[in-house]
Amino acid sequence: MSDTNRSELSMSIFKTAQSGEVKTQQVKKEGCRVTLSVEASPELVTKSFQNAAVQVQSRAQMQGFRAGKVPLDLVKQNFAGHIKERALDLTVKAAINAAITDAKLDAVAVPTLTKADFMNFAEGKAFPFEIAVDVAPEFEVKDYKGIEIAKKPETATEQDVAENLNRVLDANARLESAAEGAVIDDKCYAVIHYSGKRNGTDDYKLSADSELVDMSAPQTMPGLAEGIKGLKKGDVKDIETKEGNDTISYHVTVDDIKNKIVPALDDSFAKDMGFDTLDALKAKVKESLDEEAKQNARRDEVAQIENHLVKMNQFDLPQSLVEEYTESSLNNFVRSMTQLKPEQLTADQKKAFEERIRPSVEKDLRIGYIVHAIAKKENLEATEADWKAELDKSIAANSQNKEDEKKIKAFFNERKAHILATLSERKVFDFIKEQAKYK
Repeated sequence: MSDTNRSELSMSIFKTAQSGEVKTQQVKKEGCRVTLSVEASPELVTKSFQNAAVQVQSRAQMQGFRAGKVPLDLVKQNFAGHIKERALDLTVKAAINAAITDAKLDAVAVPTLTKADFMNFAEGKAFPFEIAVDVAPEFEVKDYKGIEIAKKPETATEQDVAENLNRVLDANARLESAAEGAVIDDKCYAVIHYSGKRNGTDDYKLSADSELVDMSAPQTMPGLAEGIKGLKKGDVKDIETKEGNDTISYHVTVDDIKNKIVPALDDSFAKDMGFDTLDALKAKVKESLDEEAKQNARRDEVAQIENHLVKMNQFDLPQSLVEEYTESSLNNFVRSMTQLKPEQLTADQKKAFEERIRPSVEKDLRIGYIVHAIAKKENLEATEADWKAELDKSIAANSQNKEDEKKIKAFFNERKAHILATLSERKVFDFIKEQAKYK
């Protein structure tokens, strides 16, 4: 889940009010959304007005007084609207945090004010309002022991090695002009120049100089490759074809015909690739493919575990987090995969992107809660000692000098919560694999 680890799901909100200054009652709960009725006491509202007056005074400016030195009574007379607005903000923030603490809710996002009569907000008077709070899901995690996992091979086959070597040979192939009298067929490369017309009108998109056409591959120019088959070097031909209701015509000249020459797989080729012998090249390819197979097997194993956990543990998700992570993923996707900026998307484009992204966001969020629940249930949560061991391991592997060590320590301290969550997740997956049934 990008920079926000799947297990880092709670947040603190605002400074709380004093005990007894807020009354709280749960109105309803739908999924992960709880609606609370909150009432800030007259004492809390009065205190907020007093604090607001002092805060407005610190920035107030009036003729004859230095900034911040206007007498408080004049501030109250001349900036009453600013004071009320600030007092309302202070009251609501303090009351919200007290209400969430009172209701013992595990809030995962900033609550939303859903009902309030701002016209009746006044000093010395109780202020009731309602809020909606998204909370962490409550569920009993299940079916994470004895998962059946189909184990993929962690080594490459001889066929894998042969196919890889063939791709290497193909990547090092060269083109040579065909023998005199050769004709264009399905296997060669044709070098041509041509001009084209669409419905009798010149079309620069249908024209090219020294175009290299791979006759074995799909083509974008309608009818062109089919029309030049059988031609020899120096031949000229007019070709006509149809594209929908349009008539396409080409005037083509064959400049050359080339064949792809693939090098022989021998010691000489191996030396060109930097190896002493062909056996050494094959051994290196096998080693690389074995490592790739091992990584693929591990990724597939994790995917099977995640899919099973999601299937067996269905529960409601906090929609505010789903929306937040979907928006973040959408912005990252648009910036990296398109030339658009997120704000340039039309409503329909944004909706289409969100529909593609949302399922993976919900899956990641659900897995995060499941992993967190397993870690808690099985006492697998990462400790300070785990974090320190990971830090020491990173220093040993990546530090060349004191400056490197300093940077690594700074990173680990800055990202401590994220690293602890990642280590917990690693412990959980190791535990699940130990309990799994492999086939």
